[in-house]
Amino acid sequence: MKKASTIDEKILQQVKELPRHHQKQILEIVQLLAIGIKKSKKKHNITELRGCGKSIWKDIDAQEYVSKLREEWH
Repeated sequence: MKKASTIDEKILQQVKELPRHHQKQILEIVQLLAIGIKKSKKKHNITELRGCGKSIWKDIDAQEYVSKLREEWH
């Protein structure tokens, strides 16, 4: 774990050497990244997929499609 803290210290030192307006920009970027990470962990509901691919099957009869697949197996 010492390696991580060494990296943190190096980054912190580099940021401290920057002008304040650059430090502020870095802070804003890090905050946006943190928000993005939180949003990306949002769980999705299976019902969100309702209707996806609907147009692909528009003119296809389901029974004919299944029958054709079964014929290919023999």
